[in-house]
Amino acid sequence: MTTEIRRFFEQYRDAFNELDGEAVARLYAVPSGLVTQDGYTHWPEFESIRKNMVALCNQYRENGYVSASFQPAAFLAQGDGLAVADVRWHIERTRGREPWSFHTTYNLCRKPDGWRVLLATAYEEGALNA
Repeated sequence: MTTEIRRFFEQYRDAFNELDGEAVARLYAVPSGLVTQDGYTHWPEFESIRKNMVALCNQYRENGYVSASFQPAAFLAQGDGLAVADVRWHIERTRGREPWSFHTTYNLCRKPDGWRVLLATAYEEGALNA
């Protein structure tokens, strides 16, 4: 993973650590999407991304989210403006709850204002226990 992409994921982590759904949403391309075991969700405009990320941050808050850390698991640069990163997330939680640990893959694209998530593949997060 390049230094620039690592900095992007640090921003992404920091937005989640603030549980700021709008800040998380601003790190996504418009349009963008999410793939889970349930299928594909397309976000054609910023508002749909924002609503999803605010709801996700609220869900995390309700489940004792304290902070996230990450480790790159795999990285593939695709020229100057595209990349694929698989990231292992570790989420600390309150109230004696077990931490969460899961991987997510991100298709990234470089925009004029920096790197953005074009597609997130949440292939383990859905299996987390509250």
